[in-house]
Amino acid sequence: MSTLAEPIKKGFSKSLQLLWLLIKIIVPVSCLVAILDFYGIIDRIAGFFSPAMALFGLPGEATIALLLSFFVNFYAALGVITTLSLSPQQITILAVMIGICHELPVETVVCSYTGLRIPVSAALRLFTALAAGLVLNLIYSLAVGG
Repeated sequence: MSTLAEPIKKGFSKSLQLLWLLIKIIVPVSCLVAILDFYGIIDRIAGFFSPAMALFGLPGEATIALLLSFFVNFYAALGVITTLSLSPQQITILAVMIGICHELPVETVVCSYTGLRIPVSAALRLFTALAAGLVLNLIYSLAVGG
């Protein structure tokens, strides 16, 4: 029985460490977004980016989640996404775009070790994320009929 308890204890400990790491990222970002929303800064950002984000079927506020995922990390974007009111379609589009182009500065350097030049890697990932968002929005629009 003790041979089973050891891996469970170790796994539980690692899970708590990961949970603490996520809490340290997601909670402050969510609070910051709530403060920015309270002072109307989110509305200004959303208003500015709304026309571009409409191409993807996303509200302007989703810009913050995209930018955080592109340049910081996925978990910071998750902190923002939890504060947004998004439909399942919008969450899917946003998640696919984030999945393709998350942590752009770090991942482009990693890709450079395969021989792909950094500007090419960054442009390819960004273009692919934007194209995927456009295509998914088009598919959803055609499927719903709107």
